[in-house]
Amino acid sequence: MATSDSLKNHVKVAEENIVYDDGIKESLEPRFECPICLTWLRDPVLTSCGHKFCSQCIYTWLQKEGACCPVDSKPLKSESDLFRDLYTSREISQQRTPCPYQQFGCEIKVSPVDMETHINECTYKRTLPDSQNVYCPFKKVGCMETFPTEKDLHTHLEKNINIHLTMILKILPQISVSQNNINAIAAESKLWDPPPKSTSCMEKSEPSLEWQQLLKNLYERIVVLEQQNRELSITVSNQKTQLTTLQTSLRFNQEEMFLRSCNGVYIWRLHSFHEKLESMMNDSLKMFYSPGFYTSPNGYKICARINVSSKDPEFLSLLLHIMKSENDDGLDWPFNGTMYFVLVHPLNSERDIREITSSRPDLEAFRKPICELNKRSFGYTEFVRIRDLLDFLQNDCLTFRIEVCVYDKFRASNIISLEDIF
Repeated sequence: MATSDSLKNHVKVAEENIVYDDGIKESLEPRFECPICLTWLRDPVLTSCGHKFCSQCIYTWLQKEGACCPVDSKPLKSESDLFRDLYTSREISQQRTPCPYQQFGCEIKVSPVDMETHINECTYKRTLPDSQNVYCPFKKVGCMETFPTEKDLHTHLEKNINIHLTMILKILPQISVSQNNINAIAAESKLWDPPPKSTSCMEKSEPSLEWQQLLKNLYERIVVLEQQNRELSITVSNQKTQLTTLQTSLRFNQEEMFLRSCNGVYIWRLHSFHEKLESMMNDSLKMFYSPGFYTSPNGYKICARINVSSKDPEFLSLLLHIMKSENDDGLDWPFNGTMYFVLVHPLNSERDIREITSSRPDLEAFRKPICELNKRSFGYTEFVRIRDLLDFLQNDCLTFRIEVCVYDKFRASNIISLEDIF
C-alpha cells in the first residue's frame, strides 16, 4: 500500500463520523395592461372574445361603423359584447406603487390608477424649487410630470411613448377646431378682397381633416402591431424557457446516467480548490460533497465528503455517506463491502495516497438511511496533511478516486456450494 512520505509515521484508522449540520443541499403586468392605451386598465371591461380594455378606450374604439376587437378583429357590439370586469378592477386596486417622489420623503403607496391624482397633490412635489424641476416636453399636450434630473426625464420619455401618443391624439380635435376658426376668419377677410382675375382657379381643399384621419388610422395600426409583437415576444420567451428547461433536464439525465453506470468507481475533481480550502479553514463546519454515485445501476447510492478534520485542523478528512435511493427496499442491509480511497497525483501514480477499508455491520453508518443522507459517515478523519496537498494540485484542481465494491452474498454462497460438490 503506497503512501506519501510525509505520512509514513502517521497511522490512519478508518472510523465512523457524525455530521451535525446537513451541509447539503415597478413593472406593469401584461394582464393589467390595456392593448389600446398600453397603460394600467381603468374601469376594465371584458369582451365576449376574452380581451380586456379600459372602458373609455374600447367604447371610443367601437364608435366607428363595423367596429371589431383591436386584438383579434372579431366583430363587437358595445350593447351586448362588453362586460365590466370587477375581478380585475379589484386586483388592480389592491396593487400598491410607491410615489415617484419617495426619494424626497413621500412614503405613500397608492393604486397605479390613482397615482396620477396623488402626484398632482403630492406635497413633496410642491416643495421642490421650481428652478430644480425638469418639465416633460409634452407638457403642452397634458403631461404635467416634473423630474429632478435629466436622467429621470429620459427614462420617463422612453417608458411613456404610448401615453404621449394618446395625449397627442386627444388634443388633435382641439387643434383642428382652432385651425378651423383661423380658417373661418381668413375666409371672412377674403370677402373684402377683390375677385381673382381668373375664375377658373379652384380653391385648395383643407388637408387637416385627412391628415387627422390618417394619423388615427396609423395609430390604430400601431396599437394592433404592438399587441401582436408583445404576444409574439411572450411566445418566444415561453419557448426559450421551455428550451432551457429541456436542456437542463437532458444534462441532468446524462449526469444521472453516468453516475448510475460508474459501477462504484467515481473520479471526483474539485476545481478552484484553494477557494474551497480557504472557506473550510475559515468555517470548521464547512464541508463539500460529491454527487451521489451508484455501485451498480440498481445498487447502493453513495457520496464522498471532505472537510478540515475536527480532531486535527492540519489534516483533511475524506469520508463516505450512504444516501437514500429508490433501490433501498431491494438491497441487503447493513451495507457490506470494501472501500478504496485514492488521492491521485497528477504526474506520478506511484505517489498516489491510497487507503482501503471494509464496512462494519455494527456501525450506524452502514444501515439503511431514513433521510436523504445518512448522518453517520465512514472513512478517514485524518486522510492527508493539508500542507502536502500542493504536490497533488494541477491547475488548482484536486482529484480523488473512490471505489466501492459490494460483497455479493448470493455469488459467494454459490461458489461455496460448487466447491462442496467437486
